[in-house]
Amino acid sequence: MKDKKSLSSIHHSSFSIHHFLERLLATLDRVPGLGGGRTHLVFLSLFFSMSLSLYLTVLRLRGPAVAFRTRIAWDAAFPFTPLWVWVYLLPYILGPLLTLVMSRAAFAWYVRRGTLVVLVSLVIFAAVPTQTVRPLQDDPAGADRLGEGWTADLYRWMVEIDDPPANAAPSLHVSLSCLLAWAMAYDFPRWWAAAAAGAVVIWLSTLYTAQHHLIDVLTGVLLASLAAIGGPHRASSPTQASGAPLSPC
Repeated sequence: MKDKKSLSSIHHSSFSIHHFLERLLATLDRVPGLGGGRTHLVFLSLFFSMSLSLYLTVLRLRGPAVAFRTRIAWDAAFPFTPLWVWVYLLPYILGPLLTLVMSRAAFAWYVRRGTLVVLVSLVIFAAVPTQTVRPLQDDPAGADRLGEGWTADLYRWMVEIDDPPANAAPSLHVSLSCLLAWAMAYDFPRWWAAAAAGAVVIWLSTLYTAQHHLIDVLTGVLLASLAAIGGPHRASSPTQASGAPLSPC
């Protein structure tokens, strides 16, 4: 009896969150100039900004209290390559733009699951602080490979904001890009391979910029994949329409 009440309470809470988000998006649709994909663009930009603010808050509070560094021997297979910083930062622009063509159902699902991933990640960051090994701090050859120019300036600006190099595992950069791939594959099942490839490229950028290591990437993919269980792709079975397995990450 208690189990039934607990399940009913969880279902009711989930429905309430879903209903609240739908009403909020409908309200934004009525703002002049917004509606449909433009509402998605504005909302996701705000979501990313809020997530980044919470991330940086935990970084400042718990970042110095490192429990362990996540670099392992296998990370040597991904040498520091500064040009990847452009790919690394691409999701902050491309993510909101992709939502312009996303259905409301897929977008609302992404926001709900993305919120869950962010909150779980922040709790992990606070409870078990982890750090990466930064090239400019720990690798004497890193400064030589960085050089000068726009790419070098962009990289230095990025690591200056993201200092200390903490909140490593799970990688939020990886998990949110993984969820976005799931959402895009749900809406456009014939393009599931492109969604998967795009996510993998983003994950590689986190390794080649040493913003993250393999442990961070794998735990980020795991967290996002768990959050995606029971997602919208199951509701309408897009795999049947495409004939291909929907597994973007």
